[in-house]
Amino acid sequence: MRTLSVKERELSVKTNNRGQVLLERLEKYKMVAAIKDIKNIERAIKYKENLSAVLLMTGSILTVKRYVDHIQSEGLPVILHVDKIGGLEMDHDGIDFINKSVRPFAIVTTKSGVIKRAKSSGILVIQRIFLIDTDVYMNLVKDVSQIRSDIIEVMPSRAPDFINKLTKVLPVPIITGGLLNLPQHAREALDNGALAITTSNSELWKIDMNGV
Repeated sequence: MRTLSVKERELSVKTNNRGQVLLERLEKYKMVAAIKDIKNIERAIKYKENLSAVLLMTGSILTVKRYVDHIQSEGLPVILHVDKIGGLEMDHDGIDFINKSVRPFAIVTTKSGVIKRAKSSGILVIQRIFLIDTDVYMNLVKDVSQIRSDIIEVMPSRAPDFINKLTKVLPVPIITGGLLNLPQHAREALDNGALAITTSNSELWKIDMNGV
């Protein structure tokens, strides 16, 4: 049986309260490293003191557990973008596999059916929404009682006025990512109510967002 590292044990202490642990880290560190290429895992770990978590957006059903175990052994919670994992079907068996074997702190999806099934299994769910026009915004706020996810991720981040409006009407926290090139872009999103930002720009991982 694999021996857990000290940092992994620290993350595992609150296994039944992972959602709260993740929310606290999002609020404290403000930045999530979005990883689209496996070679960037070690880079994220290098700058883990600045990061709330890792948003894993690559891998397959054969490799994802190994990646998640490695990242979380370094004390970084993993948020798994289940829509991006090759060969993974988020039916009942897929949900069970993620929940009991892979064990990320949360998942990201754009699919309402996945949200419902994951929530029924006790998984913290982040719903990714692409704010491509005003219609998407209006549909989102039209009936907030229909929101089933625990967090909304708004894409892209460069719409601070809409982020500000959404934080005032949605019943769940907002994180945001996409088109972040400068620390000032991240700061603007945070100042307009985003709980944290997500970015694949590894140059930003070097920065403590609390100091920007």
